[in-house]
Amino acid sequence: MSLPLARQLAASTRQRGLLLRYSQPQHQQYFLTRATSTIPTSRSYTSAATATAEPPTNQHAPVILPNPALQAFRHNARVMPSTIAEQFAVLNACIRSGDMARAERIMKELHRTKTDEMKTFADLHIYNTFLNGFAEASSPMAQESLIWLDNMKAYGLSPDANSYAIVAKAYLKNGAYKRARAMLQEMQAETSISVQDVIKSDFLTEYDVNLFRKIIDQSAMNTTTEIQKLLQELDEATTGVLKESNIPMEHIHDHAEASATTAGNVSSASGTPLSNQDIIDNVPEARPTKAMGVTFLREQLQALQDPHKVAKMDPYELQMGLEQQGYDVAMQRLIHMKESSRERGDTLGAMNLTPLKNIMWEWHQKTVPLIIKEIEESDAIKGRSQERRMYGPFLKLLKPETLSMITMLELLRLHNSSGIADGMKTARAVIDVGKAVEMEYNAVQIKRSSAKRAQKNHEVHNMFASGKLFNMAIRRAQVDMMKQQEAAVGEMVESSSEGDTGSSGHSEWTPVWPSTIRAKVGSVLASIFIDAAKIPVPSFNPETGEKIIEQIPAFFHTYQYVKGKRVGIIKFSEPLTKLLSREPVRDTLHPRLLPMIVHPRPWLSYNSGGYLSAKSSCMRIKDSPEQLVYLHKASEQDRINAVLAGLDVLGSTQWRVNKNVFDVVLEAWNTGEAVADIPPAIDEPAPLPPKPENYDTDPKAKFNWVNMVKQQQTEEKNKHSLRCDVNYKVETARAFLNLPMFFPHNMDFRGRAYPIPPTLNHLGNDLCRGILMFGEAKPLGERGWRWLKIHLANLYGYDKHSFSEREKFTIENLPNILDSVENPLTGSRWWLNAESPWQCLAACYEVAAAHQSGKPEEFMSQIPIHQDGTCNGLQHYAALGGDLAGAEAVNLAPGDRPADVYTGVAEIVNKLVEKEAAEGDELAKILVGKISRKVVKQTVMTNVYGVTFIGARQQIINRLRERDDIPPEMVYNLAGYLARKVFASLGEMFNGARLIQDWLTDTARRIAKSIPEEALVEAGILEKKASSLGTNDENMAAESEENKGTKKTKKKGRGSTKKTFSARNPSSNQMTSVIWTTPLGLPIVQPYRRSGKKQVATLLQTVFIEDPEASRPVNALKQSTAFPPNFVHSLDATHMLMSAVACHEQGMTFASVHDSYWTHACDVDSMNKVIRDQFIELHSQPIMENLYNEFLERYKDYKIPVVKEIATGKSNKKVSSKKATDAVEEDALLSSSSDVDFTNGNGNEMKEGEKDAMDALFGTENDDPDDLVDELEAEAEQTLEEQPKARKRTARKYDYTWENLELAPLPKKGEFDIKQVRESDYFFH
Repeated sequence: MSLPLARQLAASTRQRGLLLRYSQPQHQQYFLTRATSTIPTSRSYTSAATATAEPPTNQHAPVILPNPALQAFRHNARVMPSTIAEQFAVLNACIRSGDMARAERIMKELHRTKTDEMKTFADLHIYNTFLNGFAEASSPMAQESLIWLDNMKAYGLSPDANSYAIVAKAYLKNGAYKRARAMLQEMQAETSISVQDVIKSDFLTEYDVNLFRKIIDQSAMNTTTEIQKLLQELDEATTGVLKESNIPMEHIHDHAEASATTAGNVSSASGTPLSNQDIIDNVPEARPTKAMGVTFLREQLQALQDPHKVAKMDPYELQMGLEQQGYDVAMQRLIHMKESSRERGDTLGAMNLTPLKNIMWEWHQKTVPLIIKEIEESDAIKGRSQERRMYGPFLKLLKPETLSMITMLELLRLHNSSGIADGMKTARAVIDVGKAVEMEYNAVQIKRSSAKRAQKNHEVHNMFASGKLFNMAIRRAQVDMMKQQEAAVGEMVESSSEGDTGSSGHSEWTPVWPSTIRAKVGSVLASIFIDAAKIPVPSFNPETGEKIIEQIPAFFHTYQYVKGKRVGIIKFSEPLTKLLSREPVRDTLHPRLLPMIVHPRPWLSYNSGGYLSAKSSCMRIKDSPEQLVYLHKASEQDRINAVLAGLDVLGSTQWRVNKNVFDVVLEAWNTGEAVADIPPAIDEPAPLPPKPENYDTDPKAKFNWVNMVKQQQTEEKNKHSLRCDVNYKVETARAFLNLPMFFPHNMDFRGRAYPIPPTLNHLGNDLCRGILMFGEAKPLGERGWRWLKIHLANLYGYDKHSFSEREKFTIENLPNILDSVENPLTGSRWWLNAESPWQCLAACYEVAAAHQSGKPEEFMSQIPIHQDGTCNGLQHYAALGGDLAGAEAVNLAPGDRPADVYTGVAEIVNKLVEKEAAEGDELAKILVGKISRKVVKQTVMTNVYGVTFIGARQQIINRLRERDDIPPEMVYNLAGYLARKVFASLGEMFNGARLIQDWLTDTARRIAKSIPEEALVEAGILEKKASSLGTNDENMAAESEENKGTKKTKKKGRGSTKKTFSARNPSSNQMTSVIWTTPLGLPIVQPYRRSGKKQVATLLQTVFIEDPEASRPVNALKQSTAFPPNFVHSLDATHMLMSAVACHEQGMTFASVHDSYWTHACDVDSMNKVIRDQFIELHSQPIMENLYNEFLERYKDYKIPVVKEIATGKSNKKVSSKKATDAVEEDALLSSSSDVDFTNGNGNEMKEGEKDAMDALFGTENDDPDDLVDELEAEAEQTLEEQPKARKRTARKYDYTWENLELAPLPKKGEFDIKQVRESDYFFH
């Protein structure tokens, strides 16, 4: 039967008119094309280092997208609405679970009701996956796939090679070889797609390719020239593909025993042996903490426990196997141990396991049938409204046994999370369970990927590992090739993306599950598990007195108040809590987040890099679709190659476990004693303090005793939690003892780089850094030997002296160093007195080995040597402001010995305190002689990153409480007093920096309150500018008239709750984020917007989640206060990435912890030169001028609401628009004047210290500005509470209008010459 007849037959046997077909001309624009980007050909970087050593000088205009307040934003940004995202997720689940009847109904309904959205988002990825669902059905539905292939054409999409391959495959599986041949003939006649492209489709397995060869056999007798030519092409294409597909994809089995068998069979043809060093055998076991999280981690690491077998395995395949392990591992080991117990004759159910494992097995056995029953009931539901119709398809994506194990382990992991004692927040629990199901499903999909796709990924990986991708020409060629593969299918930005966007295949469509889907899936599984999970409790029969065993719920759902809000929680029952021996079971590691044993995948685009099998984003983005869109556009337009190359450099650094230090850590751990930052083991809780005699009669005494008990229990829990954290690190290090490690990196929205593996990495604590060393060894050389000695002194805490003095310190302490190496835990334990004891011990081993070698210059060294910036944020501010005094304080200017800004501030504060004490100030008298460097250090360090007055006060409270000579009841008042003095001292020392911070804060405040003129025109508030009209006054007059009408209307309709958008009520449309571009071309969008919660009904309770689709106004207060620290962080990150790639280009190993740069001892001098050169290169650019000009371009034609008092007989006075907006608190801490003078240090100054404490606030106490939302709002509310009475005046009239957004002039720059940095020995030291 011919293909046309097949179409007629399909049409006659099915209901016609299923879909309204659109004429081709109407839909020529439907074909999804990317925004055109002009990639300049003038770039001629020979390496990524060249790219970063010479940052772009903004030759390109910045990426500018429509404001979210405009309708054009969603169209251009292609942000998927949450309703569409939900339906797409259900559609994909139906396809994957084989329910093609429902998938087809969903597809038709979407085309019928969501026509515009389908034009935008239904691309070839979706259609090909949909077609493949028909082809992979238990009975291949070839006719349906053919009809939908035609529908694709009708909807304006041109089928690609994958589309034809899928339909042909469907016919071949049905044995319809002639129809499959006719399909290929039609393809050749109507398109330029070749047969070879079809056969190379990722949707075809080797078995499917063999089916295509049957066309040749069945058509051998046909002598038609056209068909013979087709058959010849088929023969050549299939033969070539089958020859190429010889890479074995053998993965690690689910438990250690199977892994050992696999290890012997895997060839190492595609990689070098994993270990070329001496294999370390018979490593002692680490004393377990009994925490479920650690137990799960040990199970995941079993595959690495036999060092001899692992050493023979292909590293790439071993890494793939590790990443693809999932929750099945825990389940298989549980079953294995159960069967082993039975074989030993243990039929009593004890399983030779802990009671908890025995109960977990029972929970698992009871949960699985309930899940199966739920799936059956979901299938039986008729109609559309039932809840089961939403979550049912997702329960069929994984085996019920896997779903049970995921739910159980996730709920145990969340024990004591989110500040809930013996429980967890329901909302977090259900979303985390849903996300875990999604991640496991994605891992299963990747396991099924064809060998062809694995081969492509392997080739790119090998190219990166060889260093070729650091050549920018080769990198761009790879990127272009990747873009060509995706050009026909386009891309969509999924607003629910939080970093992990699913599988990494280019052809397969795996949408991110929206939070609503995660919540519903997690809720039904958690509900089933809670019903099934019972725990046996000894009891007595009340009638007979006989001992019985009662089964009570192990978990229960309830509500409690948290910070004044009613929150749903899942609590652990008391018997379960006792069974866990008060062991917190959190931070369970998923194997996909372990260190890698091969080079990470290179970042060829913003969402293609890191782990081999998981598709993740180079930026950590949460609830900020705007940032994702800007990142996507910048990557698409080839603007962030230098940034991505920097992340690749960081990920390419090879690490090893330091065996010497690890042995000491393991020995100390197994003793159970407190050593350095390892807390002691707590086998039994300490006895409670005795109750006071007046416990029952004195409420205050009872209150104090209860608080003492709570504090003791909290300390014990914290110590145990810390011990579990150490246990994770020890277990991970033990598993990787014979293996190389690589840490894939990504970055936060400011561009700061972080390793993705959370447990063991060099950004961790002192223990992590102490047990890690570089994988490559280099001879020390004379200068390296000197730097190693200086490094040891730095780690000990002797880092405020000259380099010569530090070197002398190490030499003088050589006996202590040798004793620390020979008897680390039984000798004098000198190393334990160091500021960083574990890193100091590692340096002791290195110094001792070099010294004892007799030729230290030839010693092969592996430990990283650190070069740290001096309060790096202040260094950038001093460079931006040209502060001479500030530059000297932070070592930008040359000096004989290192300057210490913290000591300098402490001295100024001491002088102020002594002066005021002499004048009789009571607070000052208490503090005389008690203000040390340590007291002020944290506040000085975080001031540049925006610590608020409340945050600074809390920091100083923590330090003052450590002293015994401060009255406890006075600590609060003394801390507030000191915070003001510290701010005043910093303002005096860094005047230029303060002016720049003020300018940044003021500029961000103006931007956050602005609205694009186009939005005002769309709202009918301003008239559209005519060519003959352009005066601002005429538009303002039109706006004023409208406002008058608005006021009258509001009076008439008081019952209406909807606020009219106008200059009087602008806040609902103030959606302008502060956006800027770093010198390396990375666009940064501040994500701070007002909370937009979406209510989701689940089986357990209604939960509220962030609605990514909601257009939410910005939080103007956070936008302004967070901008200065975020801007400095972005400069700091830029300098680090520039230095990283420049060091790599010169053959140096490089790692960084933000403003601490690491390399081999022999390369420290070379790295120091690079660091200085890159800092000078960065700050030789007109950074502030570029920022100012970018703002002028980005926010051109933006308006801000202005309120003018209508005075009688007086000149008009401009006042803040806060009277016109509901967001009053946003202005409480910010200047309300439009005209602020930033050109000198004079002008409007408050009392000494007051302005610095309350007005020059720049964001947050910590690195993450999100941490102080409540703090900032509390300050605003406190300020408002103090002011309202003073603001009451007689009734006045105001005129509400719009004016152009104008920026204040930049502050004048000081006279410090940035080139002096080159001569400063202590710039980084």
